Amino acid sequence: MSLHTLTRALPIVAAAYGRRFGIPVQVGGDQAHTDGRMIQIPTLADTAQAHTLAFGYLAHEAGHVRLTDFNHPRHPTALGRCIENILEDVRIEQAMIRDYPGTRQTLDTVVETLIAQGRLSPVTPNNTPSEILVNGLLALSRARYRRQSALTRHAQTADQVMRQVFGSRFVPRLHGLLTEIPTLTSTAETIALAQRIIALIEQESQEPEDSGTSTAADTGEGEPPESRPGCGTDRDDPSSRAEAEADSPTSQDTESDPQDATGTGAEDQDRIEATEHTTNPRRQSTSNTDTDPASVDTTAGRQTTPSSTDLVSSAMQDALQSTLEAGEHQLPEDLFQTVAETLGAQSVYAPTLLPTMERFRGEPHPGQSALQRAKIHSAKLTARLHALVEAQTLEQTQITPRGRALSSTHLHRAGVGNPRIFRLRDHKTAPNTALHLLIDLSGSMAGGQDVLALDAALALALALEPIKGVSCAVSAFPGIEGQEDRITGLLGHGERVATRAGAFVQRGRGGTPMTGALWFAAADLLGRPEARKVILTLTDGVPNDIDSTRDLIRQATAAGLQMLGVGIEVDVSRVFPHAIRINDIADLKRELFHITEHLLLA
Repeated sequence: MSLHTLTRALPIVAAAYGRRFGIPVQVGGDQAHTDGRMIQIPTLADTAQAHTLAFGYLAHEAGHVRLTDFNHPRHPTALGRCIENILEDVRIEQAMIRDYPGTRQTLDTVVETLIAQGRLSPVTPNNTPSEILVNGLLALSRARYRRQSALTRHAQTADQVMRQVFGSRFVPRLHGLLTEIPTLTSTAETIALAQRIIALIEQESQEPEDSGTSTAADTGEGEPPESRPGCGTDRDDPSSRAEAEADSPTSQDTESDPQDATGTGAEDQDRIEATEHTTNPRRQSTSNTDTDPASVDTTAGRQTTPSSTDLVSSAMQDALQSTLEAGEHQLPEDLFQTVAETLGAQSVYAPTLLPTMERFRGEPHPGQSALQRAKIHSAKLTARLHALVEAQTLEQTQITPRGRALSSTHLHRAGVGNPRIFRLRDHKTAPNTALHLLIDLSGSMAGGQDVLALDAALALALALEPIKGVSCAVSAFPGIEGQEDRITGLLGHGERVATRAGAFVQRGRGGTPMTGALWFAAADLLGRPEARKVILTLTDGVPNDIDSTRDLIRQATAAGLQMLGVGIEVDVSRVFPHAIRINDIADLKRELFHITEHLLLA
């Protein structure tokens, strides 16, 4: 296995996403979900399709964790919440793409995969009105404002079907509201826009569409605009004002994509139509008659003739009303909930492969006592390591019989036939190592071995701290309360040991989820710039799943990571191919010196 192969492993990539977005990520179990703080994806089969969906899910949910305010009250109706989700998804994805351009392809590939699987299809007149509205809204918003070209045909079909089912007055007005999507900057604004869309649906479900045979008196021609039936309502409606503003040259929706001129033109036309329908009822009526000669009656499943104006208007109202009243089970599933369910269906049994880290500070006074104990045992180790590093990195000069630079102090040798007059500098390599020290604090370590392991880790961290070119991190497993999906952070790269001494005062608890801890350490080191990467594990050698632990150690070793096990009063060579045993803290002066010498300078 190459290093490239290991870096493409699901836990490693998931951890990289977590570091990049600043969000805890966990790999394990059989479900994908987020609690608004942490993202979990299940253990998946090693297939390209599963990884595509997993990485897209991580990028999308990271956007929600970073950008969505979960404290805002949601809409009381299922339809309102559904529309909020669609709009917020587009908003946060656009924001993520601006901050992290690489996420565009990751997110777009998810949609392409769902389409290829048949999980995302264009709407048809045979769908229920609620399915047509929600899926149509999703296609229109993502194709036009998220610029997802895979949904272009879906959006075109949705526009046609929505005009048939809901009327050619409602759809342009809806488009007028959707033009505000690029201007959304917060969850509150998203919720407000969703409320206006709901208000538009409510209004259209109660007001019949104007007939093409209406007279001048019916349309209020010659009367002030305020006295025309329906016109005052449209003008006062917030959605109508937004539509008019969207058509203004000063509209904030000035984004353009040179690769999508057709989509931009369609948006402009929608704004024009929305304004015309709002400000000129007579033109609206005539336009409806000329451009919509036949509409689909979704209730009867047949087409009606232009003379059935009242029936068409009633059917459209009924379609909008039934959509408003739809319950959650009648509405299409959220797009990324579909992705989560697909990931769950593709999960495989395995122990937690990537735990989430929880920081632990501990008590300062016991920590200082532990620090003093460690200093006693680390002082000589520190001195010897310093001397070793200086000796190895000190530039030495040799006098040789061949070379390109003469030594001025040895030229006299030429007169007596001695050819050793050339100067050759011997360059030594300085340390360039990243070390992650893992401490097994399982229940089997309780009773003294836990203290021994923590003291050993603290002493080694102290000894390495002053050495240039060496970066050390220390973690313990399982979590503070024995959770197998958690790992406890004691010391991070670049942190001072003295400020974290309290974290080294803990006790053994729970099981031994070593596989997840090793994945966590490997992911941490693969994100480091140092050339040499070492995982040093102090344990009593009894992991929960010894087969998966051995398999990961083989993978990491083949990829170039150095894996070393330190057995606390036990031989751990059955787990680690490179292992030593220590029985007490005094062994550090002998054993850990040889370990560190090899790891830093070999």
